[in-house]
Amino acid sequence: MFDTIIVGAGPTGMTAAIYASRRMMKALVISKNIGGQVIWASDIKNYPGIEFIGGVDLINKMRQQVKDLGVDIKIDEIRKISKNSDKSFLVEAGKNSYLTKTVIIAMGLEPKQLNLDKENELTGKGISYCANCDGPLFKGKNVAVAGGGNAALDAAEVMSKIASKVYLIYRKSQLKAFESLILAVKNKNNVEMILSSEIREIIGDEKLKKLKIVSNISQEIRELDVDGLFVEIGHEPKTDLVADLVERDTLGQVIVDLSGKTSCDGVFAAGDVIQSEFKQIVIGCGQGAVAALSAYKYLQVGK
Repeated sequence: MFDTIIVGAGPTGMTAAIYASRRMMKALVISKNIGGQVIWASDIKNYPGIEFIGGVDLINKMRQQVKDLGVDIKIDEIRKISKNSDKSFLVEAGKNSYLTKTVIIAMGLEPKQLNLDKENELTGKGISYCANCDGPLFKGKNVAVAGGGNAALDAAEVMSKIASKVYLIYRKSQLKAFESLILAVKNKNNVEMILSSEIREIIGDEKLKKLKIVSNISQEIRELDVDGLFVEIGHEPKTDLVADLVERDTLGQVIVDLSGKTSCDGVFAAGDVIQSEFKQIVIGCGQGAVAALSAYKYLQVGK
């Protein structure tokens, strides 16, 4: 029987594990991967106390800290979480089942898709959702980035150092990323910004070959010869796993109070998966700490 099981191994889940361990709670982290979205961030320059660090480096430091504290991390896909009659929870992951007194939901977000024909078919064959993961595969080639937020601009900046040509395609006329990031990308000679335009068609059989884009202003259609497409149009919560346990909003985000409590006693949530306007690493870490401390308090007083 665990005191808490933390679902997710990104910065939020790792911080929750650290704080749970320091309260001498028997904790377990279960996640389908290590790091979540943070591994897609190449340059992190706004984490307090650290002037500059890569996303992979940051999560590796957190992982080592969690390991040193004696908290086990299981890489597995959770199939079901159910509440028992004695108020404990059964967490089924892969072929294993675990009992826990509390659950902390910190599974973060997953990338949105363009929902175009051949997108799924060509994922891994030219289409990617992680420039930092797959960028090196496109050295000296032509690539496109879809999106206009921080993630898209970061991907374009990363790929400008790797690819021969980078097309940044965004459906609106104004980018919505940090001004410093926009300026950095605009100064790249091999980046072409194609605004007020959308990808209409993905072309390719065994691998991606072309993109057909359309201008939202003139309706002009243009074809781009590309070897890679990085889809960076945002992320969304995949919370069907806990749909029967906790209340969610219309976007699928878990509803919590200021202490991270959900509508289900014993279940807490933190990070990008909750109704938080700002999705930042440092915010997720803070919320992870709050959720762990609230879970500890729940075990002490029962509410």
